[in-house]
Amino acid sequence: MICAVLLAGGDGNRFGGEIPKQFLRLAGEEILLRSLRALSQAGMDRFVIVAHPDWMSETRELVAAAHLTVPSLVVAGGATRNESTWNGVQALETEDDDVVLVHDAVRPLVPVDVVRRAIEPVVLGLADSTDTVIPSSDTLVVVSDGAVVEIPERARYRRGQTPQVFRSRILRQGYEAALAAGDMSATDDCSLVLRYVPGVRILAVPGVEMNIKITTKVDLVLADRMLQIHSLDAESHLDGPTSLEGARVLVVGGTHGIGRAIADEATGSGARAEVLGRSIGLDVRDVDAVADRVGAAAASMGGVDHVIVTAGVLRVGRVAESTPDELRDVIDVNLIGSLNVARASHRYLRESGGSLTLFTSSSFTRGRRDYVAYSASKAGVANLAQGLAEEWHDEGIRVNAVSPERTDTEMRRRAFPGEAHHLLLTTEEVARATVRLLCSDLTGQVLDVRRHDRATPWPTS
Repeated sequence: MICAVLLAGGDGNRFGGEIPKQFLRLAGEEILLRSLRALSQAGMDRFVIVAHPDWMSETRELVAAAHLTVPSLVVAGGATRNESTWNGVQALETEDDDVVLVHDAVRPLVPVDVVRRAIEPVVLGLADSTDTVIPSSDTLVVVSDGAVVEIPERARYRRGQTPQVFRSRILRQGYEAALAAGDMSATDDCSLVLRYVPGVRILAVPGVEMNIKITTKVDLVLADRMLQIHSLDAESHLDGPTSLEGARVLVVGGTHGIGRAIADEATGSGARAEVLGRSIGLDVRDVDAVADRVGAAAASMGGVDHVIVTAGVLRVGRVAESTPDELRDVIDVNLIGSLNVARASHRYLRESGGSLTLFTSSSFTRGRRDYVAYSASKAGVANLAQGLAEEWHDEGIRVNAVSPERTDTEMRRRAFPGEAHHLLLTTEEVARATVRLLCSDLTGQVLDVRRHDRATPWPTS
């Protein structure tokens, strides 16, 4: 059995807020809830969430909102991290050979493959424990009384993260010895076990930079930005169903290119899909027309479960040499059009508890010469998606944005006729990845679609 202890007992003093940081929302979803979802995707058999004693009811509410499919228990934390972990371990009631994973609730961006990578050596008997670590990009300096006394070789050192994983009997042995010694001052669980369990085998497994611990307000800003650089592909490791059987899907901009491919993929996955677009009479800049056509589609399908907006314009040219109408057209179609569709779809998605997926571009991360208005509009779409995810969270509506790398569409061929088109993503690849996203429970994310990103496989041996 693989069990998880999620440490959510902090009071937020270092963060400086009125509520503990684990209850703050990151792109529309509470940090604690994101951490629970991340761990649950890795196949836990049981959860214990260690909460601050003053925030027990709030923690239970969030755990309920995670809809975990395995047993879960919320227990009160102690005065120190070690005491909190020990409370959680005792509540698990594990057997000696069970596996116990300990993770900081304020590390909500831990990838599923990192969690699985930390578990694997303990499950296979290759180690008693694993510690998730990353290299240090900075020079390390040893200081004593304000003076630099040593600059060690950086290559030997790593920065510790969580999860940390243990064979249950090893973790219990370490804590029982620490309690007997009256020493519950270790900064983490691996250091405690290393100190009190002679001959323990702790294996370092590679973590990732994005698995940051949200301790300060700056960390929260960085985490929010990191949500904009996640990636997925048609074989993405997003867990959950991959079928849209019976779903009602509306694709705006679905008459050509990526939109058409998404509509076809959704239909092939069992959905009923309708498409709207300029070639069949819809101008997304016309707010009244958008409201009418979205309403008609909802009436035709008996509601809407997923709305995808792929409508867009790409014009290449220097700003000073472009007309005001050309620049305005790019902004109005790409950004205002997405906003118009979002407003028109809100009532139907609220009724269905559905999702809105907007399309940005790899150009959203920074302004690009010769298509300044386009990259600016796509940056706006990314922020629109994350803002709506937060506004609509309590109404049960998920909002995400997809950012495909260069894709072989008619619009791109017109803009860049000299490209090697065989090196680009195909519209079908983008469509498969998008349907995976529709089937997930993600919200508030801007997800890259890349051809060469592949999830680390979970070993079957």
